[in-house]
Amino acid sequence: MTKRRKPYEAHELLYQRMRTKGIRSWEQYNAGNQHRQGLDVFMEQLLKVILMHPWAPNPKQSKALELGCGTGPISRRLAKRGFDCLGIDISKTAIRMAREQSKGLNVRFKQTDACNPDLKSNQYSLIVDGHCLHCITQPEDRKSFLTNAYRLLKPDGVFVISTMCGPVDRKAFHELFGVQRLMDSKVYVPWDRAKDYAHSRTIRGKLHIPTRYIGHWKDILADIKAAGFHPQFIQLHHPCEGEPVSTLKTAVRILK
Repeated sequence: MTKRRKPYEAHELLYQRMRTKGIRSWEQYNAGNQHRQGLDVFMEQLLKVILMHPWAPNPKQSKALELGCGTGPISRRLAKRGFDCLGIDISKTAIRMAREQSKGLNVRFKQTDACNPDLKSNQYSLIVDGHCLHCITQPEDRKSFLTNAYRLLKPDGVFVISTMCGPVDRKAFHELFGVQRLMDSKVYVPWDRAKDYAHSRTIRGKLHIPTRYIGHWKDILADIKAAGFHPQFIQLHHPCEGEPVSTLKTAVRILK
């Protein structure tokens, strides 16, 4: 019996489509506008605020790791700030694109699974969740993700997380996203190859795979704390016009 893939491994197919269409980044893909620079301005603003604090690492003396780097816009920005940066992603196509777009910068990329229990690397002063955590839908994988971040973070390091969360304006969500279904704190989308992926389910006669975890922000924060982290900074953005999902932004350190 063939082992079914984890839902987040479906990103490889999406990055293949992006590459074929000449789309350089996930932000550009979501915007549907090929003339955008592909930089997540909200993450850039968050990192700018975090790095101003006295407990933040000094870029000139620090290594940074981005978990779920995609085509690398955040990793490149960290490199430009002075960090010796490594970006990792499950998608080999995303890593190929990241390398192509990052020539001349002090940044490296590696194709690997951030949820792999055997993930091996150096310790880092800064770890950034490149909008990866909300793409990991299963509890055991989310636990592995946070465990790896804890193990890879230096004792005085900082872990920055930006993740979708509840509460959700469900009416606006279904009006905006159409075929996507929000059920049991997970977003399911119809997928033509859903049978190849674990945890797929039939909804209204069609196979769907889970693509996002949108648990309540209090539950997500509790999981982060249970992994051994202590929040130093927390922002919560509630649903607003055009954005029916909340966002939790936090910088955490290892609880001593």
